[in-house]
Amino acid sequence: MLKSMKLRLNAAKRVGAFKRGIEAGLSPEQARLASDQLYPPSQEDLEFEAALRSGSAKPIPVASAIALLYPVAATAYAFGTASGLVGALGYGVTSLGYLLFFAAVISGTFLVFGLKKRSHVLVAGAIVFTIGVALSNVRV
Repeated sequence: MLKSMKLRLNAAKRVGAFKRGIEAGLSPEQARLASDQLYPPSQEDLEFEAALRSGSAKPIPVASAIALLYPVAATAYAFGTASGLVGALGYGVTSLGYLLFFAAVISGTFLVFGLKKRSHVLVAGAIVFTIGVALSNVRV
């Protein structure tokens, strides 16, 4: 996941530099050379850009990324109660476990974490839920 985000960030920097070069009156070839000088591409960057141009690059997992707002909101809510730091984190982690169970039943994947099989999502949900329950029950 982090590698994909890094590749997308590098591509955005290079495209931005290319666009600024075009707006400054450079030809496409000159703008490409200027962006290559500002942000030298690695082999992975060039392969990712080729995949973007051909349309074969993997899409950003927007649905699962948006779904992560639920455990974040649950954690924020729990911080407002008298449960303390560990209890609030446990509540948020438990909510993430519920979210993973729901994702396993509905879609079978949770791509923002790289979980592509229903069984992997269920196992991750069980582990996260167990950790969340343990954190929620810690008495400090």
